Amino acid sequence: MSTQQALREPPRTATQSAAASSDAGSLPLLNLASGREAVLDYFENTWALTEQLFSSLATDEAYYVRPYHKTRHPLVFYYAHPVCFYVNKMLVSGLIDKPVNQEFELLFETGVDEMNWDDLHDGEQDVWPELDQVRQYRDAVYELVRQVIRTHPSLDKPITMASSAWSLAMGFEHERIHLETSSVLIRELPLEYVKEPDVWPDWLTAPAVQNYEPVEGADYPTNELLEVAPTRVSLGKPNGWPTFGWDNEYGQDHREVNSFQASKFLISNGEYFRFVRAGGYEQRRYWSESGWGWRQFRNVKWPTFWVQDGPAGSHRYKLRTTFSEIPMQWSWPAVVNYYEAKAYCAWLTEQDEAKMPYRLLQESEHLAIRDPALSAAIDFEPGAAEQIDLDCVMAPSSAPTINHNLRYGSEGAVDALHANERGFHDTFGNVWQWCEDPFHPLPEFKIHPYYTDFSTPCFDGEHQMILGGSFISTGDEASIWSRFHFRPHFFQHAGFRVVLDTGVEGKKGDKYDTDELVNQYLLFHYGSLAEQQDEALATRIEFPAVVNLIDRTVELMNQFAPRRIKALDLGCAVGRSTFELARTFDSVVGLDYSDAFIDAAEHLRQRRSLAYKRWDTGTHYTALKASIDEEIDRERIGFVQGDAANLAGAPMVQNDEQYDAILLSNLMCRLSAPVQCLQQFNESDRYLKSGGILVISSPNTWMAQYTDPARFLDGADSDETLAALGECLPGFELLHEEDLPFTIREHRRKYEYIIAQVSVWRKL
Repeated sequence: MSTQQALREPPRTATQSAAASSDAGSLPLLNLASGREAVLDYFENTWALTEQLFSSLATDEAYYVRPYHKTRHPLVFYYAHPVCFYVNKMLVSGLIDKPVNQEFELLFETGVDEMNWDDLHDGEQDVWPELDQVRQYRDAVYELVRQVIRTHPSLDKPITMASSAWSLAMGFEHERIHLETSSVLIRELPLEYVKEPDVWPDWLTAPAVQNYEPVEGADYPTNELLEVAPTRVSLGKPNGWPTFGWDNEYGQDHREVNSFQASKFLISNGEYFRFVRAGGYEQRRYWSESGWGWRQFRNVKWPTFWVQDGPAGSHRYKLRTTFSEIPMQWSWPAVVNYYEAKAYCAWLTEQDEAKMPYRLLQESEHLAIRDPALSAAIDFEPGAAEQIDLDCVMAPSSAPTINHNLRYGSEGAVDALHANERGFHDTFGNVWQWCEDPFHPLPEFKIHPYYTDFSTPCFDGEHQMILGGSFISTGDEASIWSRFHFRPHFFQHAGFRVVLDTGVEGKKGDKYDTDELVNQYLLFHYGSLAEQQDEALATRIEFPAVVNLIDRTVELMNQFAPRRIKALDLGCAVGRSTFELARTFDSVVGLDYSDAFIDAAEHLRQRRSLAYKRWDTGTHYTALKASIDEEIDRERIGFVQGDAANLAGAPMVQNDEQYDAILLSNLMCRLSAPVQCLQQFNESDRYLKSGGILVISSPNTWMAQYTDPARFLDGADSDETLAALGECLPGFELLHEEDLPFTIREHRRKYEYIIAQVSVWRKL
């Protein structure tokens, strides 16, 4: 039997395997305008791939073994779940009018999306039917789908989102998602339950011999950071693109990307081994709160697919692949979860003594490191074949540099395939790449009526984006439009590359970091009214009536916050508002762009006082001291340097629990990307929980030296300016607005008189 026949004709029983071939793989992603026969071919290929994967289960018992983590169903569920999905979605769309087996279509309808790493499912496990019954059900549904494809009139014309046949395409891509997730569950099974399938693609790179002491440059490639210039990227699959897409792929967004550096290769096992051997899994300081909880709960000491091959402490490992255990492949990408990737970034920051923290890619940055030609796909016009061919999964023969769509049978060396035009390897394929972004909708997002809860339950700030696909990502998953997500403790064939901000670092010195400005802000924050005004002048003139900006904004935070558990102070400067918030909030993080400001605030947190100088005039200064009230619990406070428009790059802010209240004081008109800053709170609940508040104080001094005029959030008057702010916060309601006059002293005869526009917004 030929390979293509093997992949079109599904085995009728578990003992009938497909014909052996080293070239087995997936068909290109289905062009929905290709006609009935192409649809049938794609369905049969999809079905056969599932059968081929499950033929790796060595015994019937393997179908019923619980995963070691107990957060997923046994594999028998995933053998039947995609099948019942076909039936249920064809019923919803009207392609059929009655169920096949209503009991099965209820039992196998819903999988598990555990809320946390300890959300174990220890319920009854004897609910699963016998395997022969499941196989009979699969046979019946297989014949039904074939009949619908061959006879239903909806396939007489191209399939679109409005077509009832869209439910068929949805079923194909849903099954292909579970092809991949089931392969991870098989990778987690004890080897006694697994065997090599009769038909499976070859390795990308043949496994190297065992070596317990990897050498950089020999056993794994030397990685380097490549510079990416500032750019603008566009997201969103065109509605007329002739393939199936999940609801979250559609919409339109345009994002500005600051300059950054990203690793040329995915982080390899060899690089990650340095973190493991250095005791990274035992050091609390590298892990987020939730990540450390997961690590302790699972007692994890190395990546889950590394297999100990020696006594404790020897750091001798083998590698578990989907179907076998092989010598450790140091040049292959490290397959880890989000928590592990972030811990590695924190460790690497410390090792390199980096001025800016290493982090993961953002979605917009993933677009920025792709081949430049792909950007033309966003302007797709129906019938433009050359644009369709930009998506390599639709013509895989043109994609020799991508390990996806089951071209190969596993992940492989990070330098095995050629770099793209920008110099990056594996921007698509090999393994998925964890991103800093929580899963979120694009503007103009719309739910499709055939599957109303595919994406929306995961817009909760608890699911991290993964991009690029893996070796076993096929169909839509391997497309340039795919946007997928998993909880941070979840394992997928996923790795990561590291990123350093350069746009932020390059601006700091000339913008903020001067002793004069630090002294000025220490006086503004901590000086008494008498210290801020000149005593002699105060007896001769009347200073303008002002309000203490910090006291008033903190008062508004306390007044409107739904609860006083966690607060975030963006643009905290030298920190007094952060300290004052700690009187009433259990935990407060202060963030500022300036290293010098954060150094001063952290000094005060640790030592409670800091000497500074007030400039009087010329060469005359007065020595003063900033002090923190003893009643303030400084252990509640953390300070971090970072960009308020890029909170994903600030590790301390990533503490896995949303904030109740966020203060943005005199910040907005000093940001290069003010809209991007606000979108972080509007597009997901990752930072600000529903019902939480934003307190925004701004003098609205918009200047081209800080912000591109095209990005100004201003208007002809105060009402228009407030309206511009509101347009950036569509998921919020305005609770309060006021004008707040205050002064900042430069010297005894020069003061800056400012009237800030203050507004309070509640997230709906």
